[in-house]
Amino acid sequence: MGKYLKLCVLLVFCVSMVGCGLKREPSPEELEAARLAAEAQAREKQRAEAEEKLLEQAHAAIGTPYVFGGTRPGGFDCSGLVLWAYKSVGVSLPRTAREQSRVGEHITEVSEMRPGDIVAFRHPRRGYHTGIYVGDGKFIHSPQRRKTVRINRLTDSYFSTTFLGARRVSLEGGDELLTQIRLADYAEEKALRELDHSQEGTASARTGQSAPKKQTVAVKQKKQQPKAEARKAEKRRAEARKADKRRAEARKAEKRRAEVRKGEKRRSQQARTQQRKKNANMAQGKPAQKQRKQQRRS
Repeated sequence: MGKYLKLCVLLVFCVSMVGCGLKREPSPEELEAARLAAEAQAREKQRAEAEEKLLEQAHAAIGTPYVFGGTRPGGFDCSGLVLWAYKSVGVSLPRTAREQSRVGEHITEVSEMRPGDIVAFRHPRRGYHTGIYVGDGKFIHSPQRRKTVRINRLTDSYFSTTFLGARRVSLEGGDELLTQIRLADYAEEKALRELDHSQEGTASARTGQSAPKKQTVAVKQKKQQPKAEARKAEKRRAEARKADKRRAEARKAEKRRAEVRKGEKRRSQQARTQQRKKNANMAQGKPAQKQRKQQRRS
């Protein structure tokens, strides 16, 4: 009996100790970790809901005609469509496609892109273009004049050759987007200046002279030279085509005038031939008339 009593006391003691252990309060580190996990889960849920609403808004614009400078459901240009769709989830984006192609996190791999990311393109002559990625290698955009908002694939020949990548924007948005643009512009200009200075330093090391300090304007002009040369070449080709067209029209007009002169010459020859025949007939007819008159008198 004493043995069973000791076992019961020991069992009660163990249960009480387990209860005390279960009632132990979590440490500050555990509380902080739980709070961060809950916030991350809430942000992920909020982003998923915002992405769903963003894609619904973008799909609702399919079929809307392209309007240059348009930012309303009556008509969109490419950046206007992206601006309008993101505004529906409370995110204020920059207005132009060039600025939109610089905001947020840069993503180059299509496999890492998420629905709702901004896809950016750049054509040498047409400039920047943006759209909204909807998944499965497809995106919604407003292409160009006389066309409507539609879905295209990134693997299309035109878009695959001009694709710059995707930009992932925090759906909390805010004024920090403009700061990101300014920082991106500053970083790009700084990289260009460093590249230009490094090239000049190499050249000066060879010649033994110090490299002159270049201004930002000179760097931009150097960057724009290929575009200016391409525009000049296109202008020369257009002028050559116009000159060829004028020469062809001049040849046709000269041919028509030659045909007119030839016809007039032929008609004048026919008229002279008829006149000679008529004169000859009249000359042969006068002696015969005199003979008939003399016969009548006699």
